[in-house]
This record gives sequence, structure tokens and C-alpha cells, in this order.
Amino acid sequence: MQRLDSTNYVDPLDALRRLIPTPLKAVYRIGSLRVMVETNDFTLLPILPMETDTDATGDGTLEWKLVRDPDARGLLDTPVFLSSVSLTVVEMGAACLLGLDHERRELVGFLGNDVDARTYQEFLVPFLCRMTNEALCGNMTQSPMSDSEFADA
Repeated sequence: MQRLDSTNYVDPLDALRRLIPTPLKAVYRIGSLRVMVETNDFTLLPILPMETDTDATGDGTLEWKLVRDPDARGLLDTPVFLSSVSLTVVEMGAACLLGLDHERRELVGFLGNDVDARTYQEFLVPFLCRMTNEALCGNMTQSPMSDSEFADA
């Protein structure tokens, strides 16, 4: 069986990389939420408490699909939010694009190569956790992270 290297994924029919393989999977516990993470890059697996009950599902479950995009360059910018009742999109420059579908309980993120493991773990993981908690509670009116926190990223 030939192994597909997802970092070299090229498909002219999928220019937006919607179908890129995300073979790495883990399940985490964030407060009362259970978060299932899929990614194509080991460094995008968050350093969070692992979920021990792997069979549990329900309203407290959310999926994150995090894709490392080797073609996206640059560092994180101050987040720009676009929100509706069912969807929240956050753009942080060319380095990061996040979309949270409230109804499907899915967060999809594309992160560029210049977002290193430290920046991801120390700034983006807390951002994703707060974004997830606040959005699911219907309280996503401003950035879940202050501008001063992004100045350090």
C-alpha cells in the first residue's frame, strides 16, 4: 500500500484543499466539551487532556479539522471576525483561516507553515478553545483573545 504524504497534497480539482487527508486523530476533553481533532500535521495536535471515554458522543462533542497548508506564508495577524447565527469565520492574515459551523459542531482551520509549534500551542490552541466554548454558548461578540496576546505571537 502506498502512503500518501499529505504535506505534498496536490489536486487540481481541489484548489481549496477541502479534501486533504487528515490521518492523525485524537480526542480531548476541554471543560465539559469533548473535542475530536483530525489533522495532517502532528504538531497541530493540541497539548490538552486526552478524553478517556472514546465511545461518548452527544451535544458536548465538537470536531476540529486542522490542516497545515504548506503554501500559506506569514505570521498571525489580528483576527478579523465574520459571524452569523450558524457560522463564525476568523481570518488572521495569510497564516490562518478558521471556520466554525455552529449547527454541524465543526471547526475547520487552515494554518500556514510559518505558524510554529510554540505559537500554535501557546496562542492558537487557547484561542480555539475559547472560540469553541464561546461560540457554542452563543456569546461570540468579540475576539476570544485580546490584541495584546496577538502582539506577542
